[in-house]
Amino acid sequence: MQYKTLSKTGTGRSGICVVDDFQTPFNVGVGVVLGSTGTFTVEYSLDDPNASGYSPSTATWYVAPGFASGSANIAGAIIIPCRAICLNVSVNGSTITANIVQAGPA
Repeated sequence: MQYKTLSKTGTGRSGICVVDDFQTPFNVGVGVVLGSTGTFTVEYSLDDPNASGYSPSTATWYVAPGFASGSANIAGAIIIPCRAICLNVSVNGSTITANIVQAGPA
């Protein structure tokens, strides 16, 4: 997967980043940067974004371990095989950005 950036200004769910759930081992690096203030979670979904009728608003989302109720810059890894990742912002004073990269074959 190439390097991907998600950004969200205001509250709610950002767009999604589709990841390859067939990578072994599964490892996605996520770094979140706050422009100034905000509260967010990084979430993942096991629902298939390529399936007919898929919608991020009806997908089931889970808070990624280590990314619950963030209110400062944070970086970590998602090692649970999943299909999509997003930011969910509950309080926002500026733009919140997630930089995402998945390990895998070159």
